[in-house]
Amino acid sequence: MRLGIIVNPLHARTHRAHHRLVTLLEAVHVRYRTVSTTATRTGARQAADLVEWGTEAVVLLGGDGTLRAVAPVLAGSDLPVLIVPTGTGNVFSRAIGVHTVRAGLRLCEEFVHGAARRAAVPVCAADCTDAEGARRHEHFLSLSGIGGDAHAVAGHRREWGLLGYARGAIGALFAPEHTVRIDGESLRVWAVMAAKTSRPAGPIPVFPGAEVTDEDIDFLAVVLGTDSPVARLRVWAGIGTACIGGCPEADPAMRYWIAPAATVTVDEPAPVHLDGDHLGAFTAIEVSTGELLLDVVTPAN
Repeated sequence: MRLGIIVNPLHARTHRAHHRLVTLLEAVHVRYRTVSTTATRTGARQAADLVEWGTEAVVLLGGDGTLRAVAPVLAGSDLPVLIVPTGTGNVFSRAIGVHTVRAGLRLCEEFVHGAARRAAVPVCAADCTDAEGARRHEHFLSLSGIGGDAHAVAGHRREWGLLGYARGAIGALFAPEHTVRIDGESLRVWAVMAAKTSRPAGPIPVFPGAEVTDEDIDFLAVVLGTDSPVARLRVWAGIGTACIGGCPEADPAMRYWIAPAATVTVDEPAPVHLDGDHLGAFTAIEVSTGELLLDVVTPAN
């Protein structure tokens, strides 16, 4: 067997996990090749190089951003992908039941012994339009957002880890609302999000029914209805209570719908993020499940 390994070297735990993975592969005489991402080459080129080398599967040591970069290339190659979560949020890996580095390495061991199962995961498409009308075609697997949700991502400090995301989220609570058109309907919102996982922001099920293998996408428009800081805090308290109680749809500020696609147009440029990567400010985003399927190795139970 030939196994390709893509490493995002940002975190020290990635290097430790890579050493343990290589030790495992050498013990069972699996041939492997390791490539590393950089700030300017985030994974797509490396994935293509491994495909050209003839890899039979790819192990990703990184987080959601690295997976987003490599997914379109690997989906087009029909290669099984294993994830060892060494990123910060690791939203996608948690959604498939791989919560720790140890669990990811155990899954690799099961795979080389032929004992793991696989799932077809849609690689969602996102077409963003900026104020000048230029379009940018991207992909995501877990979550996209325009407005306040993306303000939170833009404001986080990467070097702080999870605390950096908390910092960004607190700052975004009072981000301005935008007038948007969602498939022709006008609405004043804090953010519009599209999710393929139920828990994109930690243990709380913000999208209770969402699954990464679903054909459709769970959408959410957050309508706060006030610019007053005190009133905002009351609204956020209500949202938090509803989410913790497992019924976020019960709060009137949380407006959900499920569809294979949606187009959101904003009255003025607003920040956009995909899987925790801040892309910049755009005036429109078109989201769909796309046509690509990623073959993901998942735990047997």
